[in-house]
Amino acid sequence: MGGVASVREERRPGVLPVYVHPGWAAHFPWLVQGTTARGEAGTAFDLRLFGDTPSGEVIDRWLRLRHELGVPRAVHARQVHGTDILVHGAGPTGLLVSERFDGHATTSPGVLLSVSVADCVPIFLVAPDPRVIVLLHGGWRGVAASILERGVALLHHLSGAPAGALWLHLGPAICGQCYEVGPEVFDALRLPVPSAPKPLDLRAALADRALGLGIPPDRISISGFCTRCGDSPFFSHRAGCRERQVGFLAVLPGA
Repeated sequence: MGGVASVREERRPGVLPVYVHPGWAAHFPWLVQGTTARGEAGTAFDLRLFGDTPSGEVIDRWLRLRHELGVPRAVHARQVHGTDILVHGAGPTGLLVSERFDGHATTSPGVLLSVSVADCVPIFLVAPDPRVIVLLHGGWRGVAASILERGVALLHHLSGAPAGALWLHLGPAICGQCYEVGPEVFDALRLPVPSAPKPLDLRAALADRALGLGIPPDRISISGFCTRCGDSPFFSHRAGCRERQVGFLAVLPGA
């Protein structure tokens, strides 16, 4: 993965616990990108729509997130570790929740794409000219089924941009030291198969796939955060968290 940068997200100014790619924030002033986090002790900023938290509390958090980011419309879906990607146009203000999609795309400003994560990889894809964005939920099953490849192909279809013009960031997720999986996972990902369970770096596997698709290494970055270890401000499923953060991506309205 020569040339692929490790980037540590920084907390965005504001009330809500939101972490952004500092390089992208400087390079793309028209873009809203980031991942929400746990928040302060006792005030978990849980955005899981299909969990145990009362729906009224969760919807209120989504409303606050839209307002703080300055994006009138948010889209989300119940994720099934598949490869289907939903393309969104402009629409009414509010939160749209769809069924059985693990990715979102748009050519329209003002649409906040979102995926729910708590160890899986939020995959951010951007074509700057014209401005088209794709956001994917990358668990190992979806990665093995080629969700990244489908996202890149869709971005090319919507924008006309070749892979060499795209930008990719692999956001906060469980690291290659904390994520032990069985040989069947390595086999599904077409990686060398160990004889026993072994740690897997899913973001490294995704970066290798992106390089193989033609995305330049200097346009690929990987979050320096692990959701499970170190000073992570994020929820981790493997650490026992039932809550979820979201990765989000939007083109600012009027930018």
